[in-house]
Amino acid sequence: MVRGILLHSVVLSMLCLTYANDIDSADELDALLGSMSELATKKSLNVDYLPSVVTIIDAQTYRDAGIQTIAEALDMLPGIQMQLSSMGYTTAAVRGLKMTNGYLSDKMKILIDGVSINNEVTGSSSFYMDFPMQMVERIEVLRGPNSTIYGAGAFYGTVNIITKLGNNKKENQLFAGVGSYQYRTTGVNINTSFGDWKLFADGYYKSNNKALDIKDSQQDTQEAMNDFSVGFKATNGGLEFLTRLKQSSYGNFYSFEGEMDPIPGKEQGHDSSYFFSQLSYETAFDDYKLETKASFSHRESDIRANVYSLAHENDADRFPRVGITAQEGLYTHEQTAEENLEAEAILTLPKIKSNDILLGAGVRQVNIVKDEFFSSSEDLIARNRAAILAHAGYNNFRYRASKEPAYWANPTTTLLPQNMDRTIGYGYVQDLISITDDVDLILGLRADDYSDYNMQISKRAGLVYRASDTTILKLLYGSAFRVPTLIEAYQNGHINTRAGDSNIKPEETDTYEMVGIYTPNFNHKFSLDLFYSKLKNTIDIEEFGDTIPGYQNMKQRYSKGIEFEYFYRTAQEHNFYLNGTYVYAEYTVPPEDTPIVLVDYSMPDISKVMLKAMYIYRPTQQLSLGTTWRYFSETTPTRISWVENDSTVSTTHIFDETATYRFSPNSELRFTVKNLFNTEVRQPSYYYVTNGGIEREGRNYFLSYVYNF
Repeated sequence: MVRGILLHSVVLSMLCLTYANDIDSADELDALLGSMSELATKKSLNVDYLPSVVTIIDAQTYRDAGIQTIAEALDMLPGIQMQLSSMGYTTAAVRGLKMTNGYLSDKMKILIDGVSINNEVTGSSSFYMDFPMQMVERIEVLRGPNSTIYGAGAFYGTVNIITKLGNNKKENQLFAGVGSYQYRTTGVNINTSFGDWKLFADGYYKSNNKALDIKDSQQDTQEAMNDFSVGFKATNGGLEFLTRLKQSSYGNFYSFEGEMDPIPGKEQGHDSSYFFSQLSYETAFDDYKLETKASFSHRESDIRANVYSLAHENDADRFPRVGITAQEGLYTHEQTAEENLEAEAILTLPKIKSNDILLGAGVRQVNIVKDEFFSSSEDLIARNRAAILAHAGYNNFRYRASKEPAYWANPTTTLLPQNMDRTIGYGYVQDLISITDDVDLILGLRADDYSDYNMQISKRAGLVYRASDTTILKLLYGSAFRVPTLIEAYQNGHINTRAGDSNIKPEETDTYEMVGIYTPNFNHKFSLDLFYSKLKNTIDIEEFGDTIPGYQNMKQRYSKGIEFEYFYRTAQEHNFYLNGTYVYAEYTVPPEDTPIVLVDYSMPDISKVMLKAMYIYRPTQQLSLGTTWRYFSETTPTRISWVENDSTVSTTHIFDETATYRFSPNSELRFTVKNLFNTEVRQPSYYYVTNGGIEREGRNYFLSYVYNF
């Protein structure tokens, strides 16, 4: 099956080669400028020359292919498999690596217009994955570690979402759209000037009333959504002020334990908000370039989760053992908010012989400003605690093994201990060395000092050899780290949650890559990447019956594989992109310091083979037709004997089709059919929640109109 698909892909590529046309000089310039990136080095370089593996997503092309959100765009890239938890949190499995038993931390660094979306509580950036592509100019995606520049969290990869506002796009635009599940959206981009000031603003709002009718179930999912964002930017010479607010509200999809409405009538859902402001200034003197930044961010999360009904967990029988009548199942409500204050200075030195040296230093203060937790079962226990402890049936009442940190041993109504703040100081140096006209070497070193952890060191080295005008070869090494989130290190023990462990160590990774890029002309580009990553002290949830459940360091994990990309473009008619990935990832469980025999498992819920293609055909200046195809091989199962519900997700082919008609240079109408052939699509989910993965949409539709003025 896989061989047949690979052969089909090669044939499709050769057909495109057969019908190649030359690109005119204007298109060549556009293609070159569109391939510039600062993501890997903080220097603007052609993406092929970067000592990293970077893919540039041109938002206009992806919109013409029907891509609606950041998550959908990332899902089209090699090595990335976007997944959805049962509660609707979007996470990315990168090169087969993910948190196997949890969903909180996605371990990718997300930046909006170069501003890091910090989140020390859970480490997740999933709340930005629904950001609409209509607001985006391009996305720069670096696969692999990059901690020497961006610090903790740039572990599996780094994503910089560059909006039209952030790109200083002088565009006034209105857009509106409708779609399946009562989807509605509207938005605007505007710009103006006032003296020496250039002003940019944008905003959007979207909503739906999505509820999927699940097979063999009498209930529908709860996925209704409201989401909006507003942004503003002002520049004057080297001075820039940038700010953005994003808020969203979602239902709880399949709910925490896979029951879509375990407690009818009880509110459930999750709300997120993120606000940031950054003031930056760039200046130059005597061939030195200095950039200073000061930023503030506020992240807030409000989660109302109906976990299970009385019938599901048999609480009705459990509480009577200590003389209490239970009236409801387990539901929780947690509210957290954190604030980040950060200052950073970046100094670029004058070129010293063949050395381009970059120095950076900064400090970030993290403050937890809200932390509230409520559990219906814990509240019942707290109100009857004295009677429970004195009751003869107490030993038969406990929810789990006595080894687990229990709520009733340390009753609390917060997720974290008090005064859980964190201070981070950092410094880094990078040297881009031009050894010859054809050979560049990059060396990077970074130190991060955490107030609650030891200093962390990251290293990086890359060699780029331009063998000819058409061929580039790269040898790359990068190390990265991720300090435990506050939840992983310090979370209080609660019913149905896991206690943190302040003794767990930061996780580390070393990644080695060999890259070859062949560009015979502006019509075609081929790239091949061999990678190997080894992880140490990986943080995950361990749940073997003979050990204490909770966040722990795993002995090791590794990922190895190959990624292939092919780009084909002509002046007018054709724009084709194909990529393929084979990945094998393995992890060792349980932790090394237990008496249980260590066993190596293939990483669960991962497709080892992924193929993706996008083709934009423009028969006329007015009309374009866009097709996307994604293939995911059958996922790997969880090889743990006590996991009863887990099964593989079947091989999946998904086709989308889009037609765009431009009435004029200022006006366009776009119609998209997602999942054209109405394929049953399932996504891997936390293994004991939903058997066979969670069901997603069948065929659905989007219609949008854009007017530029």
